[in-house]
Amino acid sequence: MASGEPDYSSVYNEIADRKPLKQGTDVGLSGEEYIVSLGEDKVFALAPAAYYVWSLCDGVRSVRDILDKVRSDLKESGEEELEEGELKQILAMILAELDNAGLIGWTE
Repeated sequence: MASGEPDYSSVYNEIADRKPLKQGTDVGLSGEEYIVSLGEDKVFALAPAAYYVWSLCDGVRSVRDILDKVRSDLKESGEEELEEGELKQILAMILAELDNAGLIGWTE
C-alpha cells in the first residue's frame, strides 16, 4: 500500500453498519460508463462496478448488507470469487469515492 493511501480494511470496519443512500440521477450510458448527475454542473461517469455499488445504496441496506449482496451476485454470475478481505477493501474504496464525490449520503 502506498503511503498516504487509506487502509480500506479499517475504513470498511468503520462503516460496516452505516447505511449509504445514493444521491443524484441516473442519466444513462456513455460507452461503458454510467452517467450520474447531481445537477447541470455536476455530472459523473461511473465505471460499472462503482455504478453497481451506487445503485445498491438505498438507505436501507447497511454496508455489510451490500457486501453480502455483491458476494451473492458474483457467485450467481459465475464471476471469479474474490477473497472476503479483498472484497471489503474494494467496496470501502468505492464507497469512499462515491462519498467524496457527493454521490452518496448516510442515513445512519
